[in-house]
Amino acid sequence: MRKLLLLLSAFILASCGLRKNAPPSWINGKPIDTSGVYVYGVGSSYINPNTAYQKAARSNALADLAQEVQSEIYDETKLLQKEDAGGFNSAFESNTTSTSALRLEDYELVESYADEVRFYTLYRLNLQSFLRKKALQDAEAMEWINGKFLEAKDGQLSAPVRLSALIDALDKAYDYQLFGDIKFKTKLNASATEALRNLEQSMVVALLIPEELAYLGLPATFNAQWQYVGRDQIPMIIRSSSGQFILKERQIQCLHTGHEAVVQLSINWDWDNIQSSHLATKSWLKNKGQWNQGMVINFQKPSLQLNCPDELREALTQSLSQFFAVQTEDGAQLGLESSIDLFTETSNRGSHKVIIEGTFIMTAVEEYVDVLWKSSNAIEGSAISSSKERAMQSAKNAFLEDFNYFVLPQLQRSLDY
Repeated sequence: MRKLLLLLSAFILASCGLRKNAPPSWINGKPIDTSGVYVYGVGSSYINPNTAYQKAARSNALADLAQEVQSEIYDETKLLQKEDAGGFNSAFESNTTSTSALRLEDYELVESYADEVRFYTLYRLNLQSFLRKKALQDAEAMEWINGKFLEAKDGQLSAPVRLSALIDALDKAYDYQLFGDIKFKTKLNASATEALRNLEQSMVVALLIPEELAYLGLPATFNAQWQYVGRDQIPMIIRSSSGQFILKERQIQCLHTGHEAVVQLSINWDWDNIQSSHLATKSWLKNKGQWNQGMVINFQKPSLQLNCPDELREALTQSLSQFFAVQTEDGAQLGLESSIDLFTETSNRGSHKVIIEGTFIMTAVEEYVDVLWKSSNAIEGSAISSSKERAMQSAKNAFLEDFNYFVLPQLQRSLDY
């Protein structure tokens, strides 16, 4: 009898141990509250002592919980999340597998469980209480945002103050994920767009373009100014269809002219340098913004004075005219000096050999002559023919071929296109 009692006791203890170690049912299936009061979120993470696996499991559970709540409200783009003192919001990144953009508050940890491989966490939230609290918070946020929209449309205020009010309103809307809520999204976009258009209409920038000509490859010949009309000082950026231009103080500076004779300049608001706490706000402003101030700049070919032998002047002028306005008189921005030797030989058999060799130097003709480029090696053209004229023409053609292939590209590269 005593042995029977011992066996029975051992069996009971073993049964208790098995029940104690048995995994909870919620790790295989999320609990469902038939009364509709609570919603649940389950998350897990592989156990790794070298990582914050418990935090990752909690984050996954909270994200799962947020998605459950989202299905009751709206469907929204999923982001990475974090758990912090102010609630559960987007930003945390770890070994997470689930994500959400919905901010949760007043959730509670129900239970945690770990087996040999994974760590599990179960959270729950009183849905009805959460929805009531969220509705009040959203209403308060919208009242504040609408006040900022009115401030942004107030023409008595300066443009920077109005833009700051608009950015504050957008930041607040993204803080509360109101752009993801169908109840607010349409009105928010309409009100914010109206405020932005109102602000754009009040912005004027004066562009002062001097009458002096500007030349391709010579950015210093371009000179222009700009200034705000009134007290507006919103950060600006300049874009161009060709070349490179910057705004520096009140100057429009040309760093590179590009190769196009007609350049479209456009001054826009520099959203990247406008202070905002949300990248989504900057993205919204970039997509919706239409303000710009534009102008067209006409560049001329740089004038070049060519000094060379008369035998080659016409042919060299034709080649150079692709990129330069060639002239013989003084007053050009650039000068091209040549040192060309022409040799002719006639053999005893009556054949003629012509050799043309030359080097070039290009200079900027300013107060002081500045050497921009000079050839390190002579180029050469030679030909032999029974006709002296044909030999001369063939040698000139060979010389010009080398000029076009070796010299002309170097002349272009010496300028600042």
